[in-house]
Amino acid sequence: MQSMRATVLLGAAWMIFSATALRAQGLFEQTELFIGGQDNYNTYRIPSLICTRKGTVLAFSEGRRDQGGDGVPTDIVMKRSPGNAAKWTPPFLTLKGLGRTRQTVMTWLPLQVTFRSMHGEAYMNPVPVIDQSDGTIYLLANYYPQPYKDAPADILLIKSTDEGATWTTPIDITPGTGKHELGPGVGIQLQSGRLVVQTYDSVIFSDDHGKNWKSGTSVSWEPNESQVVELVDGSLMFNRRGSPSRTVAISKDRGQTWSTPFVDPDLPDADCEGSLIRFTRQDQGYAKNRLLFANPVSGAIAAGSEGSDPRGRFNVTVRMSYDEGKTWPIEKTILKGPGAYSSMTVFPDGSIGILFETGTAFGSFDDYAAKEVFARFTLDWLTDGKDYLVNTTGPINASATY
Repeated sequence: MQSMRATVLLGAAWMIFSATALRAQGLFEQTELFIGGQDNYNTYRIPSLICTRKGTVLAFSEGRRDQGGDGVPTDIVMKRSPGNAAKWTPPFLTLKGLGRTRQTVMTWLPLQVTFRSMHGEAYMNPVPVIDQSDGTIYLLANYYPQPYKDAPADILLIKSTDEGATWTTPIDITPGTGKHELGPGVGIQLQSGRLVVQTYDSVIFSDDHGKNWKSGTSVSWEPNESQVVELVDGSLMFNRRGSPSRTVAISKDRGQTWSTPFVDPDLPDADCEGSLIRFTRQDQGYAKNRLLFANPVSGAIAAGSEGSDPRGRFNVTVRMSYDEGKTWPIEKTILKGPGAYSSMTVFPDGSIGILFETGTAFGSFDDYAAKEVFARFTLDWLTDGKDYLVNTTGPINASATY
């Protein structure tokens, strides 16, 4: 009996020690998800990532068939990973080395094509958005016939009601929205229920669960790739790529009109797409309001400074704000080396996922679009143990969109 009691006490002590150690170091893992040259695609570009409340992760990308440039015959492709709603427990915590199970290691299903080029056209700029009222996933994309021209384009929409397993036939929503270049990135759902998808110069939105779509007023800036997030006061923050820093505009009327744009010096940028999402809100039971932002930063840092690189798109970095984007005191590099576009999402357990472009550097040459890598990490990892989640009301809302 004493031996059994000692064994139980030792087991409990090990569990406490393991939990404490994990909080101190956080969790991080990564997987090469889309690799150029595989599945009959020369290049994968323009990542987009969402996670449903049921824990299904959907990773979207442009699949460029024959070369890496914009506007070549291009499909929108997707990979799914279902069953990720439970607490993330890495394999090394389980007994006897039997840690690699579907509960501890994400399982990705084979590649699917959601928009297929049939006549050489290019489907580009995938932007998914989830209607949290019923779980419907909408996927929007631009349609470019040949010859390709980089300009505002028709917008097509498909939807899924089964966690991305199947999709409807595309419909054209351009008559309601007008032509725009989408996102890219991810759309959001406001607290009011409105679905919002960012474009290069504005947002398009739906107030009737995706049946009809309209366009807001354009921002007075040079159109370019952007991302939008809802702040806790109900306003929208529109964040656009640029160099040497990002440009921001604010809407107080849910995207109908916008403030005069201003440059955010706390967000250096190599003139590249970036990811901006809501992480936590105090009015949803969390101790702090948090926003997350990711982009490659090295090309935007002054030459000669620590972390600078004259080749531009290097070192994808995640930043965090506690004051609704006024300052960004937390930053951590996800992967050193070539890196470009990215997209983030939040799991039901509060861990964070990011899908980002990366590759290899060869002297003065760098290939930042050789593959797209998925990484998952915790707040503990991002802050080196200085911050962690405490929620008094239940699981975090997946995708941080509602």
